[in-house]
Amino acid sequence: MKKKERGRKSKAGRSPSRPPRKKHQGPTTGEALYATVDKNKKGFAFLVFDDTGYEDLFIPPGEARGWLNGDRVKVSHTKKGEVLHWHLVERRTKELLGRFQASEKGNGALFYANRKTEEVIPLAEPTQAKHGDWIRAKLEFSQSPRTPTNATVVEVLGTDIPATADIAWVASEHGLVEHHSRAAVAEAKGCVTPQEEPKDDKRIDRIAIPFITIDGETARDFDDAVFVEEKGKHWVLWVAIADVSHYVAVDSHIDEDAYRRATSVYFPERAFHMLPSELSENLCSLRPKEKRFALICRIELDASGEFKDIQIEKALIESRRRATYNEIQAEYEANKKNPKWEFQAHFKLYQILRQKRMRRGSLDFELPEAQIRVDDQGNPTSIETYPRLDAHRLIEEMMIAANEAVTEWALKRKLPFLYRIHESPSPDSILDFAKLAAAQGVALSKKDIGESPKKLSEFLNRIKGHASEALLNRSLLRSLKQAIYCHRHGIHFGLASEGYTHFTSPIRRYPDLIVHRLLKDALVNKKVDERKRSLKTQAEHCSYRERLATDAERMSHRIKQVRFARKFLGDEFECTVSGASQYGLYAQIASPYLEGFVPKETLPGDVYEFIEDQMALRGNRTRKSYVIGQKIKIRVVAAKLESRQIEFELIP
Repeated sequence: MKKKERGRKSKAGRSPSRPPRKKHQGPTTGEALYATVDKNKKGFAFLVFDDTGYEDLFIPPGEARGWLNGDRVKVSHTKKGEVLHWHLVERRTKELLGRFQASEKGNGALFYANRKTEEVIPLAEPTQAKHGDWIRAKLEFSQSPRTPTNATVVEVLGTDIPATADIAWVASEHGLVEHHSRAAVAEAKGCVTPQEEPKDDKRIDRIAIPFITIDGETARDFDDAVFVEEKGKHWVLWVAIADVSHYVAVDSHIDEDAYRRATSVYFPERAFHMLPSELSENLCSLRPKEKRFALICRIELDASGEFKDIQIEKALIESRRRATYNEIQAEYEANKKNPKWEFQAHFKLYQILRQKRMRRGSLDFELPEAQIRVDDQGNPTSIETYPRLDAHRLIEEMMIAANEAVTEWALKRKLPFLYRIHESPSPDSILDFAKLAAAQGVALSKKDIGESPKKLSEFLNRIKGHASEALLNRSLLRSLKQAIYCHRHGIHFGLASEGYTHFTSPIRRYPDLIVHRLLKDALVNKKVDERKRSLKTQAEHCSYRERLATDAERMSHRIKQVRFARKFLGDEFECTVSGASQYGLYAQIASPYLEGFVPKETLPGDVYEFIEDQMALRGNRTRKSYVIGQKIKIRVVAAKLESRQIEFELIP
């Protein structure tokens, strides 16, 4: 059974009685597998397994009926891989926002639709809503997933969704919870500062190290601090990370909350934090001039940036300064030639680390990132891209170095560990990408496609400034596999790294908390305690929750873009063709940073067809083409919240 790409049409599929075949050779284990239901508008679905070694399993419409997109299921199978049964583990969606459909019989229904799926869910009770009104409804599930679900209206929003409801809209669709349990908050409030705790003889006093935190202007939690020493022809990099595990005990209420979430989720309005604010914004935040518990990775490096010695410490630190990226960048610009500037060594080492990573073939994607600002009601006030500064890259390089160093330290000691792995892309996906690149006038030969990312890294450098640079960066990124957490050691293809983990953000990522616990067990007890949850189970759970958070953040950003586009209905802009499909053109406005769609049937003067290998539209009669990177003039004609689509009209 070939792996089906989500969103593609399915010509045929296997029933759930057939095996979820592994993509690689080797015996199946017979143990239970966890998967997520991925439904299609046509009624069928796929089971997407947490274990990436298994192909997606096609579920025909009759079997998929009653399941909702995002439902979690457990699949039991034989050692030969034949499915014995599969059953519900968790309903991801507890509430939905959709349109009210009135009917002559019954109480009407909730009509819910997004890019991937459509559902019509009957209402259990009458409502005051009018036909077409937006409603928020609580879902009521029966014991059998094949029995239709009912819904009860919680709120009637009217003919349009107010911006104040955006977070509830996204959270309900993804099953996200903002507030922590009362028990977890009570535990967090009971935690005390380092000054109030008895002295720990196994914790090293590093107050004398002049650490600095460098974050964004709006950051409220600071989980990493750095310091660099230049010692002749070698360097010492100190990376201090908040010791979250000191406050979050395994199986505590805080831990149970944090594990369920597995990650913080960031929306333009605010964040849903993994930890209660008493920890994330206070005791676990490396605030300046305040003593804090930390786990330190101390790395000695030679002149070329190679690791010579790695030490892990439980420590007590005190950050000297909380700086922003813009502040440090301005100081750097003013002090580039000043050898006495206090952060000169930091920037020297950053350049060495970056050069080392580029030499080994790390992929450096140049993709614009939008910064969305909103008012108190959640209405977007600006959407612009912001430049990547050397100050951003400095912290990124030091965090990458720390993550690699910690992994090397654990591998040398043969510890049970949690890795961040990124497998090599499939040859087919890279060959497809090479065809697209060739159509854009950039050659990517067969010898450039292999197990190593180095040739792809050179390719990315080669296309800098090309008209199709943004498209090719995005397309190459999509052709790669997703990075995941894994209990088995593996490479990180994108970073060209032989071993990688996530150690540097335990305030917002549960995998980092797991890594801290494993490291501390090795430091204090000289052995790693076997945890209640297996590392394999935790890795799969955290990978799933990470994907969920990413999807939620993307949906949130898209909603804000559509809302912002409403302000420009009827306005004209110069923009750039950013993509094409059989349905039309995608075009990008630089400022405000918005992407919209020009339907093919609205293009004037001809009938256009999609030329897939060129990613272009071409007129049948005039032979006029619209290609990636081409400048066009458009008018904003629609901004649809239902489909989350911005529609443009071409101005000849």
